[in-house]
Amino acid sequence: MSTRKSDLSRTERGQASVEALLVLMILGILIFGGIELSQGVAVRQALDSGAGAAARSLSLDPTQWSFASNVIQQSVDQNVMGASPAVTVQVYDATGNLRSAAWLSGSPFGTAFILEATAPFQASIPFLPGSAITIRVRHWGTVERYP
Repeated sequence: MSTRKSDLSRTERGQASVEALLVLMILGILIFGGIELSQGVAVRQALDSGAGAAARSLSLDPTQWSFASNVIQQSVDQNVMGASPAVTVQVYDATGNLRSAAWLSGSPFGTAFILEATAPFQASIPFLPGSAITIRVRHWGTVERYP
């Protein structure tokens, strides 16, 4: 029942290598996951900032729909690393019904609206399957243009 010292040390070295590999894999997933999470937060923050500015501009002049859409897209383009996602902008009335830009431009003073901006986000973390999510922000506005 005697074991030689060389057999024991070789077994321990192999075990240490396997443990180090497992720890490094988990550490890699955590690091890359943190990076992807920060990119998702950056997209969300840029989308929120742009949608707030766009809702304010539409409150003052509801006919400037293309300007508001460009404000949101430029906000996301300037704050995102890598390829910037295509932003979708929609307007809803106060009850949550989807409306058109023409409805907003014809709305009288005091009409409440909701501006919604969405952008797709795809996290790519090694060893984990990625699924696309949609980041969505909403901002309330009130038409402040006098007739």
